[in-house]
Amino acid sequence: MPITGEDFEKLVAPFFKKLFQDMGFLVIQVRKQTAGTQNGFDISVLFLDENELEREFFIECKYYASAKLEWSEIFSKQVQLDSSNHDATAFIALSPLKNLSNIDHNIQAKQTKAFKFPVDFWTPDKDVEKMFALDKKLYQKIYDEPCLLVLDEEKELQRLKVLVNLLISKKDLLRHANLIKIPDATSPINGDEEMVTSLDIKLNAICKSDDQYRIIYHKARADYKVYLESLVDVHSELRTNILNWEENMRLKASRLTHNFKMDDSYTPQKFFSDFFNEAEKEILTFYGENELKGDKEKLLCGIVFELAAQCPLDWRKNGTD
Repeated sequence: MPITGEDFEKLVAPFFKKLFQDMGFLVIQVRKQTAGTQNGFDISVLFLDENELEREFFIECKYYASAKLEWSEIFSKQVQLDSSNHDATAFIALSPLKNLSNIDHNIQAKQTKAFKFPVDFWTPDKDVEKMFALDKKLYQKIYDEPCLLVLDEEKELQRLKVLVNLLISKKDLLRHANLIKIPDATSPINGDEEMVTSLDIKLNAICKSDDQYRIIYHKARADYKVYLESLVDVHSELRTNILNWEENMRLKASRLTHNFKMDDSYTPQKFFSDFFNEAEKEILTFYGENELKGDKEKLLCGIVFELAAQCPLDWRKNGTD
């Protein structure tokens, strides 16, 4: 016998409590929204993440059996949640039967940054059926048929936990969307030996072999590379902006390196210093245009030594030590 939308909300509230517990999170509270309240969600899950930080996911339930589920309807719920007093870690649109129609990806991406919380759609095209297959009785009530899916429950829980942790990571980045914070890299970059050697050869022109700054310069580049890689899934726009700026600096490095090699009076040490000064001016412009803050020096050093490792920046005379 088919259920109603209200039935669906009542059924999934305890399901999500158990689901988050099975994923290894400490659930503090699962709350169903009071009927008629317009805060943009039906269910909230308050829990502690793996770092014991309090997080809260807000879930909008849509149990549409025949009607089309328009993205605009879900978007209005996001606006309501953003206008409420809740500090959302993530917003999830949950629809077991219908995919979203007419998604405006440009508006969604732009407003997600403004909302400062990530948005995800758990719909048929995102394998939401597998999630409900973790509870065979619930599955039958939702889909009005027995569950015939053969499921590795541990793998499904792992898949869902990856999604949850990714949303948490996105939230942390959105919270500091304009903040660049480059942590210390904890391991070498795989397959990077040739670049390290290239940078080392160039450092010979300005540093002695036992100069402590050699290690600092190599570390600055490694930290930058690891940070850039960390942005791939969680802040691709910032990563693209940084890479575009790096490309602009690459062109400048090539031009200034060419000029440097034509001037016999220009020493490697002076060119090294002058290029840093030029790069510092450029990074101030870059930060201003993109309304960024944080870790200017780390980003500056990382990009300069990455350019040196990749060859366009060369402060050696005639390419020799």
